[in-house]
Amino acid sequence: MQSILGRAGEQISSFWKDVYDTVLNPKPDAPGDTRIAEEARARAPVIWLLGMVGSGKSSIIRTLTGSSDAEVGTGYRPCTATARIYEFPEEAPVVRFLDTRGLGEVAYDPAEDLALCEKQAHLVLVVVRAMGPVPAPVLDALTRVRRRHPDWPVVVAQTTLHDFYEGPGAPAHPLPYPFGDGTRPGGIEALDRSLAAQRETFAKLPGSGAVRFAPIDFTPEEDGLAPADYGIDRLWAALEAGSADGVVSMMRRSLGSSGKPGGGRAASHIWGYAAAAGAIDMLPVAGVIGVPVIQGKMLHSLAGMLGVTWTRATLAEFSGCLGAGALLRFGAQFGVRQLVKLVPGYGTVIGGAAAGAASFATTYGLGHAAILYLSSRRSGAQFDADAVAEEFRRAMAEATGVARASRMFSRDSDGKAGS
Repeated sequence: MQSILGRAGEQISSFWKDVYDTVLNPKPDAPGDTRIAEEARARAPVIWLLGMVGSGKSSIIRTLTGSSDAEVGTGYRPCTATARIYEFPEEAPVVRFLDTRGLGEVAYDPAEDLALCEKQAHLVLVVVRAMGPVPAPVLDALTRVRRRHPDWPVVVAQTTLHDFYEGPGAPAHPLPYPFGDGTRPGGIEALDRSLAAQRETFAKLPGSGAVRFAPIDFTPEEDGLAPADYGIDRLWAALEAGSADGVVSMMRRSLGSSGKPGGGRAASHIWGYAAAAGAIDMLPVAGVIGVPVIQGKMLHSLAGMLGVTWTRATLAEFSGCLGAGALLRFGAQFGVRQLVKLVPGYGTVIGGAAAGAASFATTYGLGHAAILYLSSRRSGAQFDADAVAEEFRRAMAEATGVARASRMFSRDSDGKAGS
């Protein structure tokens, strides 16, 4: 036991040295970067897009992630002969969109894709054009899924609302957004009838899982149909309600909706690093070395995205913002977690899960606090140390709650839709 205590003390004292060294003297580490991406990928929520060709699936990905059409088009990679997956950001994904080939195509049997998607998906997002009945291939596939998973929630995005717009001049969306939770009339009679008919069709699905609706219309800016992301708040609300464990809410924040100037792209990278730190810290020994390095890499990467260079002085200044004794407690708690993991049986399983959740939360908190601090440094404004500390606590608490609710780091978690 004495030797273990000695090792823990060494871990605490060297923890922040490792973080600082990685931030100030980053070294090329292709295998390490690959592992970060793999661990992030394994825990990124998977949204399964189910719909016909031309229903608007790519537009949804483009709008939710802020990626361009070209990035979405080239970012897909195959995961079966016919299904594709789009990861954002690619180097350490915060979200993965699983897209099946357009249902109903000639000579296409979706059975293999449906089986794969059912294994990976956290949430089913059905995409149908608002005009006309629900396509039979989509309804058939979804019915089969719900028979096997009756409690899975479903979100239905009803797209291309402007197909119903009439009248002289440029078409315009009804504003303010009138559809409420997706079940209220929008004031265009033909559109309201079609949306209601589709809701009646989905109401006949087997199973008890909730079905939520989001009438949306995502169009390119050059089409002049403002706003180009019509209904996006309703879609986010439906996705968040369909993922009761908070994963989608956290994902939304990490995709850059926090409103911090310049922080959007940087924020999208934090989830990946946090997930990788949590995954590595579940292992009995690897966390000692891996977590400080991952956190150092994250801080270095965030500074690069925000156009700021870390120095030993700014690192010390940032550390000071996090509150008196916070970093000492952080290092000490990290050392204790490593100790618990060394206890055979209970320590390996329970201690590993606790360590994973804690490192996920602290890495996430550090990342968001760093964005706030670095954004102030970049603008030349006087930073608010209390605000940085509060952001650290807020983000860490948010991540802790999500890690517990979603059981992201439990060994028996399957992380599937409806969990």
